[in-house]
Amino acid sequence: MRRWIGIVLMAVLVQGVAEPQSLAREPIVITPAGRVALADALERLAAADVVFVGENHDHRAGHEMELQVLRSVLARRPRAVLALEMFERDVQLVLDEYLAGIINEPSFLAASRPWPSYRTDYRAMVELCKEKGVPVVASNAPRRYVNLVSRNGSEALRRLSAEARRFLAPLPVDPTMAEGYSAELDRLFGGAHGVGGPAPAGMPSPENMKAAQALWDATMADSVLRAARRHRGALILHVNGSMHSDHGYGIVERVRRLAPRLKALVVTIKPDPAFPAVDDAAYARMADVAVVFPPEAAAARP
Repeated sequence: MRRWIGIVLMAVLVQGVAEPQSLAREPIVITPAGRVALADALERLAAADVVFVGENHDHRAGHEMELQVLRSVLARRPRAVLALEMFERDVQLVLDEYLAGIINEPSFLAASRPWPSYRTDYRAMVELCKEKGVPVVASNAPRRYVNLVSRNGSEALRRLSAEARRFLAPLPVDPTMAEGYSAELDRLFGGAHGVGGPAPAGMPSPENMKAAQALWDATMADSVLRAARRHRGALILHVNGSMHSDHGYGIVERVRRLAPRLKALVVTIKPDPAFPAVDDAAYARMADVAVVFPPEAAAARP
């Protein structure tokens, strides 16, 4: 049954239907003002300068919803830019060459280090942008430099060449983050080693892992702001793991701090085991638009 729902849902989306009727089962859409129709939420997103879409990386229905959001945005704002955490900044040239039709898809995939789930989760969005001539930004910091920070701290970035630094946010990265975000990361990273205890030999410390998270957030924020400057008047749609944007933390906090005039909205897409009896108040605090699915929508990977 779950597989049948997924097949029907994808088939309708591929046909180009961008409104809520394309979903096999309506999600619950929650805003700070209360529950709304999905069509109304999509209309609101089109009025923003930047929209952050936070996903659970293994949530199949979430990826289908992202495609629907992109279709809706492009229908209302043809001048738009898609930015993806799933590509690192040093492969932007390869991505641009593919979008321009200079190289074929096998060459693109061989050179761009796509995530293992690219074909099932993100390819449809990239192909839609290719078809419509919409720019796609590789927004993330190269993983090798994030790994360097997680092992050796942010001071290790001083060893990088000027050429390497082009792929990162301006250094040094400001470590400042919202108190709630900092506490959340402390729980996540501290719990991995035992709260308050030293990291085991060979493992990154919680402090270095937070510094690596800051590098991720700062670089993606910098990518969004660069795209906004380069494509003035365009809507920037950034897709990322929800931890980087829920509650306005992470990337969002940095963009709002550096460019307060930009209207930035946060979307979070999640399965909830309590569906349909979900905690509206919790989701209203989490995002400007929360799209909540039943847990069976998080289909297992083939």
